[in-house]
Amino acid sequence: MSNLTKAVILILLGILSFDLMSLIVKLFSNKYDILQISFLRNLFGFIPPLLIVFFSIGFNKQSLRISRKEFGLSVFRAVSICFAQVCFYTALAKIEFAVAITLAFVGPFFVTALSIPVLGLKVGLWRWSAIFLGFIGVLMIMRPGFGDFSIFYLFSVGAALGYAVSSITVRLYLSSTDTGVIQLHTQIYTFIFSFIIMLTFIKPVPIQSLFDGGLFLAIGVFGGIGVLCLITCYRLTEPSQIAPFEYFSIPISLFLGWFFFSEAPIEKLFPGVFIVIISGLIIIWRENYRAKINKENRDEL
Repeated sequence: MSNLTKAVILILLGILSFDLMSLIVKLFSNKYDILQISFLRNLFGFIPPLLIVFFSIGFNKQSLRISRKEFGLSVFRAVSICFAQVCFYTALAKIEFAVAITLAFVGPFFVTALSIPVLGLKVGLWRWSAIFLGFIGVLMIMRPGFGDFSIFYLFSVGAALGYAVSSITVRLYLSSTDTGVIQLHTQIYTFIFSFIIMLTFIKPVPIQSLFDGGLFLAIGVFGGIGVLCLITCYRLTEPSQIAPFEYFSIPISLFLGWFFFSEAPIEKLFPGVFIVIISGLIIIWRENYRAKINKENRDEL
């Protein structure tokens, strides 16, 4: 199986895992506080990276060691993930499921813009135009100034920014650092920060039933699997080759929102969702084009 095929399978598994995790979060949002949900997601989120590390490289001091720079990156990623979780889970609780998922797709625009100061990449007119076009699509979905506008739409956008920061910093790790080790270190600090935030702002309540406990376990497992799948697939091949598959999350979220919550926010999503997708595909196409040109220039040297 080629790396591209593996990457496509992993990204589809990843987005399905994220959508299932988001579904359970929305189901729980009327019973538990968002900060407690975030903490429990991070508690049970240890399971996937622990298993990956155990079966791939084993537990020993040498294999789990990261550099001082990577330690700082892991702490920074943890802060951005905590911020993104609180924003996204709040959006899921307050607005339609598919709308919350779709608005989070401004993430690629943030990744492209952040790649300039963080990775030192050049972003030309095509990609800046796509970013501008994408935000027009987002505004068409949010409809600020109209009666159906909700401030919680901005929480999905904030979550996209947090996850974009987390994604872009992954590229700063050494290529030799194992994916499971990256996620395990990040998970440790995310767990610590979410625990502190929860105890600071709320009084957690006991889990009400064994069934709820099983669903909290599922949130952590689905979330952990989703993160590992995305990190792995983006390290297997060029991001531009697999990023379009992330948009499968939109029809999946529409179906899940309709099936579980009787939501059908078609009028809110269209036509803005098409503009968001088209602008994202323009960014992907342009990144693929630039990568091809750079490869040809290297081959000529």
